[in-house]
Amino acid sequence: MPDSTEWIVLAAGFLAAVMNSVAGGGTMLTFPALMAAGLPGYLANTTSTVALFVGMPGSVWAFRKKLVGMKAWIIPLGIVSLLGGLAGGWLLLALPPGVFDRVVPWLLLLATALFLLNGPLRRWANRHAPADAGLDPTPRPWGIAFQAGVGIYGGYFGAGIGIMMLAGLSLLGMRDVHRMNALKSLLGLLCNVAAVVYFIACDAVDWRLAGWLIAGSIPGYFLGSHYSQRIPATVVRVIVAAIGLSIAAHLFWHQLA
Repeated sequence: MPDSTEWIVLAAGFLAAVMNSVAGGGTMLTFPALMAAGLPGYLANTTSTVALFVGMPGSVWAFRKKLVGMKAWIIPLGIVSLLGGLAGGWLLLALPPGVFDRVVPWLLLLATALFLLNGPLRRWANRHAPADAGLDPTPRPWGIAFQAGVGIYGGYFGAGIGIMMLAGLSLLGMRDVHRMNALKSLLGLLCNVAAVVYFIACDAVDWRLAGWLIAGSIPGYFLGSHYSQRIPATVVRVIVAAIGLSIAAHLFWHQLA
């Protein structure tokens, strides 16, 4: 039978998968749950990334038809996503663990702000996109550079990258929300697969707790995908934001103590 910490991690995996199906933000649950289970910050981050990766291929597969004809966008953005994710993962493990411990409260605040500002950011991006909303044959150089930065952040921590990518795609002139979600899912998959492979190669995963996260996430993804339309995304975002702010405040307090 699981002990108390394993039950917490199992529940966090389930709820995180449901959240990812509805509004995103699953990392905001799995990361603190793994820290509560006794993992140091960087190992909680790598373990969470590897465990939550399980549900990502399914999301891309569900959107596969929307990616038809997007090859000229997928190749350059996909390449920088892969390289960025690998670079972010390398930075996480190459720098002293204390560096991540010092910056993670700020990263949590950033991720929380992105979740709260998702709607306004999308509307702002739509207003400031090209007036004709025409889609260029290939992404603009600044868009490729932006995605490279998102990839690095995603490999290093990752919470909120979906919102960053949707804002960037809006500014690049993309309007079809289903195509945007499809491309976002694929780029997020590529970013994470690079980090996941690197973390596994470096033996930087707590497989026992990752197993409990995965066990919880599988039914969570299934139920979330079937009932996501019945769960108000706003409610989920408020819950995610409250969790993120609480954990960030706790970590800031711990640094000052």
